[in-house]
Amino acid sequence: MATYLHFAPAIALAVAAGVQRVGWRLTLAGACFAVLPDADFALVTLGLDRYNGPYGHRGFTHSIAFALALGAFGSLWAGPGWRRRLGAATFLALCTLSHPVLDGLLDRGICSAWLWPLDDARLCLDWRPVPMRGVPLFGMERFRQELLWIGLPLLLITNAVLLLRAGWHSVRSLRINGSTPCATQG
Repeated sequence: MATYLHFAPAIALAVAAGVQRVGWRLTLAGACFAVLPDADFALVTLGLDRYNGPYGHRGFTHSIAFALALGAFGSLWAGPGWRRRLGAATFLALCTLSHPVLDGLLDRGICSAWLWPLDDARLCLDWRPVPMRGVPLFGMERFRQELLWIGLPLLLITNAVLLLRAGWHSVRSLRINGSTPCATQG
């Protein structure tokens, strides 16, 4: 799907969660994991499966199970402590899962095998608002559409989360210092 912006949800999630909390290595891994589901093209190119087969494009690599497995695998390098590993696994799984979600929002292309290995059926999202019919797979028009339909919403959502977090921290610091947000100075 997003030829240019599949990595963007990982960056947005890392910024929203807190760059210091996530770290640059995990953010980079998340960006790579967000692009990884399209490695299924190699299986089609090598003739190991057909385009719409279970191991073809948008097959098993676009499933929830694949995202969870990659998250668990990636968490092995998160360092000591179960909380750190669980956080890394969750972050990496969400980054990987962002790929089929973005693919599912397109108004063109085949659907994804979300429930593989339980079910090989290709399922589409009911809401497919991103207009890509007639847009070439590569080029400036594709990049413009992705910026408009993916980049801009991610930027707005990330900034809204940052504002909410900043507001929460300022309210929390007021309470810690012994005053309340509504207290008047006298």
